[in-house]
Amino acid sequence: MWMSLHWGRYRAARLSVLLIAIIFSVAVVSYFATSLVRSSEVNHTVDLLSENHQTALAKHARNASLGFGEIVYISMPGRTDRQDAMNMLAWFSGLTMKLVPGVDGTVVPPKAIPDSAPKDIPASVLGCFRAHANAWQYLLQTNMDTLLIFEDDLDWGPNIKDTMERLSLQMQNSKIRLEPPSDYERKNAPYGLDWDVLYVGSYKHGGNPDLKDFVQTWDDPDVPGLKGVSGMGKGGILYALRLAGLSDPEIEAKRMLTPSYTTEKNTAYAITRRGAARLLFLLSYIGDLKAGDVDQDMTRLFIEGRLKGYTLTPPAFTQFKVGGTKDSDNIKLGKTVNGKGNLKGKSLYIKGSARRLMVQRLKVNNWNDYKTITNPETTS
Repeated sequence: MWMSLHWGRYRAARLSVLLIAIIFSVAVVSYFATSLVRSSEVNHTVDLLSENHQTALAKHARNASLGFGEIVYISMPGRTDRQDAMNMLAWFSGLTMKLVPGVDGTVVPPKAIPDSAPKDIPASVLGCFRAHANAWQYLLQTNMDTLLIFEDDLDWGPNIKDTMERLSLQMQNSKIRLEPPSDYERKNAPYGLDWDVLYVGSYKHGGNPDLKDFVQTWDDPDVPGLKGVSGMGKGGILYALRLAGLSDPEIEAKRMLTPSYTTEKNTAYAITRRGAARLLFLLSYIGDLKAGDVDQDMTRLFIEGRLKGYTLTPPAFTQFKVGGTKDSDNIKLGKTVNGKGNLKGKSLYIKGSARRLMVQRLKVNNWNDYKTITNPETTS
């Protein structure tokens, strides 16, 4: 009987151990299964947070500096007419910008002229270079990552903040950058920081012929369309878009980003801190200002691969032309001084015009408004 009792207790103990083992195994399997689900949920949450952060970062393009550290514009001290226009336009578009005074090239000491500059460099050309160099220098004196630089004869589309927000999202998800963005860029840089110069208002457009497929395109309802980008032949916007493989229907609806190669006129461009240092190093420190015209020398540096940038096509910013001698500080006064005037000025390569819309919004007929209130029948 004692043996039977002992054997019964032994079997019960074994069953208990087995039951505990089964329960433990089920618990382990359940734990790992739950962990996998949670891990999947965490990764999905991270992805959603990343997308939400990118969208939030792109919203910085809607602020008063369009997502850059600051906006500055270059203007000769005496061109108060252009400074008035730029400040009105900035106010109308919800932007804030600072003046970087233009430079009279005749006051640049000979010792300060870059070593490779043409011996007969015109004073106006030398002054233009120095003014842009002063803007680059200004960025390095601050703690900002980027600076957007305008010349003082600009116009842009009424939906400029929409355009720049779309550009920000594209550059955060760039398919044409050479290395992945750093953690700092992902958190703080609406346009990334893998470039020296970002052209958003160039006159000539042309990518590296060896990298025809190295482009990024996206839909933008604010592009000027086929007629708005026609002209200029091989240096033109239409030629660059077609060379990149865009069909005419796509040209009506898309913008394009390419590595900078052929550019002309520094109408509107952004620089990074590294870009500012590199430009000062190349064109001032070692004096490699061979053409003299700063925009042409920057194009040469792009072609040589010594400067890194991106070009937006069609541009977001463009020159505003009134005709006559007012269009350039390099043209001496003559019989045609005022040209067509601001009310008849013209802007190319943009859809709509912030300047023209501003004119419409600032128009008022005060006394007619009073008559409408006091005697509605006279205006009905």
